[in-house]
Amino acid sequence: MRASNSAAWLQRPLAWLASGRLTVWLLAILVLLLAAHLFVPQQGEVSARVVERWIEHKGIAGRLARALGLTDVLHAPLFAGTCALLFLNLVCCMIRRLRATLGLFRFPQQAPQPAASWLRCELPATDLDEARIAALLHGAGYRALVASGSVYGLRGRFSIAGHWLFHLGLLALLVVGSWLALTPAPFRGTVGVGEGEAFDLHTARFLSSRGPVGPELPGLRFQIEQLEIQTEGTQVRRFDGRILTPEGDVVHFGVNRPFRRAPYQVLVHGFGRMAGWVITNERGRMIGGAWVKLVPFPLERSEDFSLGAEDSSVHVRLYPDYEREAGEDRSRSHALRNPRFAARVVWRGETVHDGLLAPEQRVTLQPGLAFFFLPEIRAYGLLEVIQERGQRSVFACLAVMILGLLVRYGRLRKEILVQRVGESLRVFGHGETFESLFEEEFGRLGSALARAGARPADRGGAA
Repeated sequence: MRASNSAAWLQRPLAWLASGRLTVWLLAILVLLLAAHLFVPQQGEVSARVVERWIEHKGIAGRLARALGLTDVLHAPLFAGTCALLFLNLVCCMIRRLRATLGLFRFPQQAPQPAASWLRCELPATDLDEARIAALLHGAGYRALVASGSVYGLRGRFSIAGHWLFHLGLLALLVVGSWLALTPAPFRGTVGVGEGEAFDLHTARFLSSRGPVGPELPGLRFQIEQLEIQTEGTQVRRFDGRILTPEGDVVHFGVNRPFRRAPYQVLVHGFGRMAGWVITNERGRMIGGAWVKLVPFPLERSEDFSLGAEDSSVHVRLYPDYEREAGEDRSRSHALRNPRFAARVVWRGETVHDGLLAPEQRVTLQPGLAFFFLPEIRAYGLLEVIQERGQRSVFACLAVMILGLLVRYGRLRKEILVQRVGESLRVFGHGETFESLFEEEFGRLGSALARAGARPADRGGAA
C-alpha cells in the first residue's frame, strides 16, 4: 500500500513537469522577461546613473522591476529559474512520449482499424485487385502492406524525427543561452578611428567600453585607409570605408558589413569630425596641442577636453556648416562649408572665451599664449568592437531547430486504408495535420482508383 502511495506521489510532480500547460506558461514568462530586457534599462549595458534615474522616474513600478531583477534580466534568478524549469519540462515531455514516439517509426505488421475521424469514400470494385492498389499507392509515395482483403499505405513515418530534432535544438539553445547569460559579459567598446590612423584593440582609447579585453587575440590591428561619407543636408546617405590589414589585404566595410577577426567583430554605426587645437607662445611656436574627436551623432553632442594646465579645459561643439536661424545656432549640413566651434575656454579656472570660434581664430589665454583650432578638420569613423562568444553555438542550435521543422512538416505522416467489402472498395484516409490539403490528396487518390477500374460512388467528408 505504501509503495503504491509513493508511486502516486511521484507521478503527480512528474505529470506536472511533463504537462503542455506548464510549457505554455513558461514560454509566456520567458517572452515577458525578454521583452523587459528590450524595454527596461539593463545594468552593464547602460550606465548605473541611467538605471537609477529610470527606477526613480517609474516609482513603485521601477522598484518592483529592480526587486524582480528586470533591470538585469539575463543575470536574474527568475530568468535562470525559468530556463531551468523549461529545460526539465522539455526533458520530461520527451521521456514521457518516448515509447509512443518510437512506436511510430515501426511499420505496422497489420492494417489498423480506421477511426471515426478518418476520411472515407466508397468505390465499386470492378477489376481492381490488391496488387494493383498497392502499386498505385506506391506510385503516390506510400509504403504498402497487403493483407487479406485490404491494402494499407503509410507515408512519412520518419517525420516524427523532426519533432525530436527541434526539441533537442531547443534544449541545447537553453543551455547555451543560460551559459552566456550567467558568465561575465564579453567585451564591448566604442572607439573613434580617423582616416590614416592605426588601430590596436589593446591600446586604443575607447570612448566607452564594457568588460575586459579577452586574451584570445594578441591584438586587433588595422588601419582605416579611407572613409567615404555621403550626406544630404543633416542626413547621412552612405557611410563606408576600406581597412588595410597587417597582411596587406584591403577589406571594405560599412554599416551593414562588419569587419571580422575572430573572436571580435567591428561594426560601424556613425562618424564624427576630428579637430586639431594648438597653444602657441609669443614667438608663434606650438607648445601644446592634440586632435580631439567631435560631433558623433547627433549634431547636438558636445565634448570636453583638457588644455594640460591645471583647471584649464575647453567645452566645445562643432557646427560643420554653421548658420543662425530664429535666434538658434544650427548646422545646415554635415559638409564643412562654414565650420564654427561653439567653445567655452577656461584657463586656470577663469573663462577667457565663451562663444563662436572660426578655425585659426585666436583666443588669448594669458599674455604671450594663444589658443586656436586648426583649419584642417578630419573625418573619423565611430566603430563598435564586440567580442563574439557563443554566437556560433546559438546559430547551430537554431539550424538544428529549423532542420527539425523541415523534417517534421516537409513530409507529414499520412495513412491510406483500402478494404474490399463485397462488391465495393472502401477507402479511408488520415493526415496528421493540414486536413484541407490532405482532403485534396485523398480526392486525387480516389480519382486515381476510379480511373484504374472503379467508378466513384458515395464520398463522405471528415467525421
